Amino acid sequence: MSIAKKLFGTMKNGTEVYLYTITNNSGAFVSLQTLGGGIQAIHVPDRNGKLADVVLGFDKPEYYEDSDLGYQGLLVGRVANRIRDAKFSVDGTEYHLPSNQGTWTLHGGGRFSFNVWDVKETTDHSVTFEKFSPDGEDGFPGNFTLTVKYTFTDDNILKLEYTVLSDKKTVANPTNHAYFNLSGNPESTIENHYLKIDADYFTETDDNQLPTGVLGKVDGTMMDFNNMHKIGDKIDEPFRAIIDGIGYDNNYCLNKQPRDFTEAAVLYDEESGRQLEVYTDLPGIQVYCGGWLAKEGNPGKENGNVTFRRGVALETQFYPNSVNLSDVFPFDYVQPNKAFKTVTEFRFSVK
Repeated sequence: MSIAKKLFGTMKNGTEVYLYTITNNSGAFVSLQTLGGGIQAIHVPDRNGKLADVVLGFDKPEYYEDSDLGYQGLLVGRVANRIRDAKFSVDGTEYHLPSNQGTWTLHGGGRFSFNVWDVKETTDHSVTFEKFSPDGEDGFPGNFTLTVKYTFTDDNILKLEYTVLSDKKTVANPTNHAYFNLSGNPESTIENHYLKIDADYFTETDDNQLPTGVLGKVDGTMMDFNNMHKIGDKIDEPFRAIIDGIGYDNNYCLNKQPRDFTEAAVLYDEESGRQLEVYTDLPGIQVYCGGWLAKEGNPGKENGNVTFRRGVALETQFYPNSVNLSDVFPFDYVQPNKAFKTVTEFRFSVK
């Protein structure tokens, strides 16, 4: 195992962004950037041993700053996904947040994703990033520190360990927003990938894709991935939880006890033989197939431009808007001066 550091480039304001690349003993490697504490590249082998990059992204940091390009590979905090009406309450006190998407808050307002993180520690197989947010920043309570340790193993497992500390009772729902395309083919969309999700229910949503607090059954609908099948098989079928022309952008309620660490999803590309298993101790996973991205004109890396349905994000999480629905959705508050922890693993293999 080895790790190397280099200058990746600069943000639009001139801030330097660094890239840390962890290479395992088989030659597979992961590149992590200080901007957004993000995943910039993951090179893993196909069934013939050929390495290819299996996440979407860019060759210049400036593109990662553009929220319209989809938070490619970036860490998200304090709270991932949507918060209705850009507000929530803790113990009777109401907090107001940025309305950065319609009338609601998306991904905590974006601050954690679009700023440089500190590097707290490196080893030959890990990088630990840290971001501090003062009490009241973007409306959230508590002096809040999010630490994320990435570890890459010789078995091609990328482990993400999240730790939150706050001096006040507060909310947290961190995730990573990588978009996977296991083919390594710049022309391939995600529609030919096979997907399995261990979930019998999804969160019902309104016309703005905000959860209503009701769960819907996947059985007999285009939402059902309990048996592995191609993402594109039913992605354009009319359905109440899907916006026409966009496709999947939905939270699945995993079949497990809320904080048990188990397999949540399996993604498979038949052409390359690459497979990704997603493990988490969180109760939900957002499946988003890039339906809001432009169909052409966006930049990208050698493995393809970041465009419509070129990758799928598998975001481990508490259900969206749980901060307002904690009486009906599984949710854990961050208690004062007590570490809140969660773990996600991306396990790569071949078939």
